[in-house]
Amino acid sequence: MSQAAVTIFVLVLFLSILLWISNRASKENVATPNDFFLAGRGLGTIVMTMTTGASYFSTWTLLGAIGSHYRDGVWFVAFAAWAVVHAMFIWLFGTRIWYLGRKHNFITPGDMVEKYFNSPFLRILFAVVGIVGLVPYMLIQITGGAFALNSLTNNEIPYWVGVLIMGAFVGIIVTLSGGRGAAWADTFMGFFFGSVLLLITLIFISRAGGFDAFKGLQETAPQILVNKGNFWGIFETALGLGFGFWIMPHMWQKFYSAKSPLILAKTSIITPFWNSWLMALGALFIGMLAHTPGLVPGLSAETSDRIIPLFFSTYAPIFGSIVVAAVIAAGISTINSALLSSASLLVNDLFVRFVKKDASLEKTTSIAKATVLLMTVLVVIISFIPAAQGFLVPVAALGYGIVLQLVPAALGPLFWRGGTKAGAIASIFVGLAGLTFVYLAGSPLPIGPATTGFLLGLAAFFLVSLATRDQDTKNKEEFHTDLNRVFYPEEAAYNNTKEVAS
Repeated sequence: MSQAAVTIFVLVLFLSILLWISNRASKENVATPNDFFLAGRGLGTIVMTMTTGASYFSTWTLLGAIGSHYRDGVWFVAFAAWAVVHAMFIWLFGTRIWYLGRKHNFITPGDMVEKYFNSPFLRILFAVVGIVGLVPYMLIQITGGAFALNSLTNNEIPYWVGVLIMGAFVGIIVTLSGGRGAAWADTFMGFFFGSVLLLITLIFISRAGGFDAFKGLQETAPQILVNKGNFWGIFETALGLGFGFWIMPHMWQKFYSAKSPLILAKTSIITPFWNSWLMALGALFIGMLAHTPGLVPGLSAETSDRIIPLFFSTYAPIFGSIVVAAVIAAGISTINSALLSSASLLVNDLFVRFVKKDASLEKTTSIAKATVLLMTVLVVIISFIPAAQGFLVPVAALGYGIVLQLVPAALGPLFWRGGTKAGAIASIFVGLAGLTFVYLAGSPLPIGPATTGFLLGLAAFFLVSLATRDQDTKNKEEFHTDLNRVFYPEEAAYNNTKEVAS
């Protein structure tokens, strides 16, 4: 049996399991946007932990991050420092998003910012920027899976076939089972590709010389053991990953989906260990040890995003098929949530809100399913553009960078009652303008496009907010009064006592 045949057999088996999980989930679905997009707001600790991690760490972990470590060495692992604040971000932002979402029945980030700032225009901005930012993120899942299939089978399965397999299957399972199916499938796939990554790491260490593996790198590739001191590069990556964990639309909606804030508290404790350090250190060891002479035949800087498929196509083709299944799992577990989120932004924030306001819940759900299929086709088409087939980490960073510009405006409903509608709008336009200018023209400053835009947008938010005033502040006061009462009950009780006394 040829390598391509073995790979196809394993892949069919794996995809059949996912299809079975999705079918089971679909039997519990109700034809409402709440259920289709947010799994009925009932996710528990294990599913919540795995779906947040599996939706965030994707093909860039099993392919792109490993390639970056091969090309740039040990310095890139510093991005994992963001895991230290990972738990804090889930607690600081996730619980507030959960509470406001549950009280006001929000489905998208745009729901929240429109109600808070009384601005339909801000809803549109959040939806458009969110969709544009999710496209590169979805793109790398399809291209990464297709490249992995192509590499492992020595080009017997062409790139275009891999793209169609990824696109068709993701479209089917998301349309079939919605948010609940995505979360259940993520749980299976998260455990699967996390365990496979751990096993691959141990195999690479063993093949490279065991405990003495890293000593050999001192002679063969000493440059990768040296910290290049690229502080600003790491700062930008960590900033995008850190804030991206809650501002990316598909992650924001994960917080809406939790059964309770206690679920988020437990998730915040578990996630950094399973979903952050495992992914970061595994990718580091594999990428660096790939410099061991003869370990990965045919490896070069240009093919470094395919280290794992190249390795197993030579040494253990059958196990390599399982590895490719893990890569596919990593991609599907991310793109399914991103597709679902993109559909919710298009349907809930744009179509139903401004075009078909009287659409029934069943009709809205049907439109959402059709939108998932259309978005899938769009991403598949883009994946054939040569520019979309570059290194995975830079493509993913572009998506993070775009959505990062929404952070200042989102701080208004979550933390700062002084933020105004004009300040929020200005922050998004200034942030995107700064990102675009630096991306196209460069900058004399050490910071990159995303960080430049973020810092400029943050400054615009505060300065414009200080210089302007909103006419209607009823919703703003209600938001912050409720948040203070829930998160700072003693302070709220003290303030109430003072008001009564006066």
